[in-house]
Amino acid sequence: MDTDTGTRQRRRIPLPSYRIRPARTDELDVVLGLIDGAAAWLRAEKPATRQWNRPWPNPDGRRERVYEGLLNAETWLLFEEAPGTDPLGTDPLGGDPLGTEPIGTVTIRLVGHEELWTAREREIDAVYLHRLVIERGHAGAGLGAELIDWAGRKGRSMLPTARLIRIDVWSDNGELHGYYKEQGFQHIATRTTSDRSPSGAVFEKPIGPEPALPRIREAAREPQGS
Repeated sequence: MDTDTGTRQRRRIPLPSYRIRPARTDELDVVLGLIDGAAAWLRAEKPATRQWNRPWPNPDGRRERVYEGLLNAETWLLFEEAPGTDPLGTDPLGGDPLGTEPIGTVTIRLVGHEELWTAREREIDAVYLHRLVIERGHAGAGLGAELIDWAGRKGRSMLPTARLIRIDVWSDNGELHGYYKEQGFQHIATRTTSDRSPSGAVFEKPIGPEPALPRIREAAREPQGS
């Protein structure tokens, strides 16, 4: 066996690439489905945390909150790029360049929760991330970290003075706290809100530069049927 040839062949296999676009208002159930999929995995694999054990504060309240993100064009869907897509994000055969099923979502806001972030903290412009999910079949390849960094840069493109990525995390999910620390986040505090939100641990890190070879790129056009 020519092991050197095999190594060269493996190196020529391209890494998957991904496109991201705003979620439409008719995709509410798509976004909720990604969240529910993550919740089912947490219940089965991470019983130490209560995160997403049930819709918070209740199914209708969660649905209304997520729909608000769609109405405000704050929520994004991530897709694995279809084979044959050119660098401009178009399919030479005229089809949708995005895969048929989304594999992730994130919501980007430019204003922080008044009870989770102090007035002094909110004086510093920042990008606030919510409902970050990567479908479990695509976990373990660093895609979540790339989605965080992409969202931070996207937020800064909308608010050029933004310096930080901020996120609130369920207070009892210690393993997720550790993950964010590994991604360069600093734990600022764990706070209690008047509505008793279970997501009270707040983290932040500086927005970094765009990588030389980003795997996540914004879709060049609206998907068919939008």
